[in-house]
Amino acid sequence: MSVLISDLTARLAREVGDTNASNLYYTPALLITGIIDGTAEFNLQIPDQQYSLSGAVAGSSFSPDPSIEDQQLIVLCSALVLTRGEIMKAARSAFSHSNPAGSTNLINIPKMLDMQAQRLEDKITEIIANRSRILVESEFDGCGVELRGRATEQNAEGIGITTIETTN
Repeated sequence: MSVLISDLTARLAREVGDTNASNLYYTPALLITGIIDGTAEFNLQIPDQQYSLSGAVAGSSFSPDPSIEDQQLIVLCSALVLTRGEIMKAARSAFSHSNPAGSTNLINIPKMLDMQAQRLEDKITEIIANRSRILVESEFDGCGVELRGRATEQNAEGIGITTIETTN
């Protein structure tokens, strides 16, 4: 059974916090567009696994069918794309205004959205790193090589260092 773009819209809505059925922020068309853009972002992030979409927009299907993990990555990439757009919108309308009746301060909204984007990027990086670790471990399985990650050590980019030790 092929995975349709519409299969991921509810997950994307939950990921961006658009769950109030009586007051939805994103229309189904915006969520679908977000998934299309998120698929392109996924293809940039993971060049060894590329997906394309074919068919009418709402009924588009992925080719090839993404695994459950890849579906989650596509949703996270889509949420990241939508959040980056929200950052740009919020930055254009960020202001602080005070008058005798009270004050309005919208300056921190872009900063808070940026924190959300960073959280999404961290989740994407974690899943990709875990995926890479599993692939490397499967390559070394049965070869007398053991992978041990040291959580306290990181390289200059902040990525954990994995030490390879032979058991022979």
